[in-house]
Amino acid sequence: MDIQVGSRAADILLKKFKEIQLRNPQWSQRAFAQKLGVSSGALSEIMKGKRTMTPRLKMKIAGALQLSPSEQLDFFDDDLPSHMRPVRHEYFQLSEDQFHLLSDWWHYAILNLVKTKGFSSDHVWMAQRLGLPKKVVAEAWDRLFRLGLLKRSQGKVIREYPRIATNDDLFDLSIQRAHIEDTKLIEKSLMEVPVHLRDHTSVTLVMNKKNIKKAKEMIRAFQDSFSEEIETKAKEGPGEEVFRLSISLFPLTQIKENAK
Repeated sequence: MDIQVGSRAADILLKKFKEIQLRNPQWSQRAFAQKLGVSSGALSEIMKGKRTMTPRLKMKIAGALQLSPSEQLDFFDDDLPSHMRPVRHEYFQLSEDQFHLLSDWWHYAILNLVKTKGFSSDHVWMAQRLGLPKKVVAEAWDRLFRLGLLKRSQGKVIREYPRIATNDDLFDLSIQRAHIEDTKLIEKSLMEVPVHLRDHTSVTLVMNKKNIKKAKEMIRAFQDSFSEEIETKAKEGPGEEVFRLSISLFPLTQIKENAK
């Protein structure tokens, strides 16, 4: 695809398209257009710099892509007069790193991979173990060191547990994207992982909205007890594989917030 980018926004679209295509080589421009809610022809012209985007269209596309805070700044940069454009500081890099840490599953996968038998810090080895492109692993690896979650000590890579503070908007958006990625991982595991190595179960029930808070507390408590009981302990030595536990609770009926 021969693309001549003419704006920051178009540049970000191209970047996002390539990021998805890197993880899924079968991903097409037509599929990308459907995800954004625009026609394939319009997207092609935008990415080639032959068509500009209206502010309304930009809002629509930014929502579909779930852009990080710094990506949003760049995406809407062309719409602002020069005196209103924000100056990039180091904290923008930190916010970007925090966003990707929370939203992209492979960061915590790598953090746990460090504790498995035969671990190697070689990017190719990690990429093969996680089924990811080498470039994705390399970027995540550097990000984990920048955030202080990994460090080198006496020739070994050690996981650290620093407290990372982030604002609510950044947290909500990144967690939302992480949950969407979870659904993709679940679908992939159903299709590719043998049943003896996974478990998927669900239950449908009637409940009152007033019990949602209690239900969330019970789910959090179960996650903690599950991890305490099942996760490989340091005294047991390195673990074998990295697993992910995902629990979802959501309404199937259309909720009427003002209903008595």
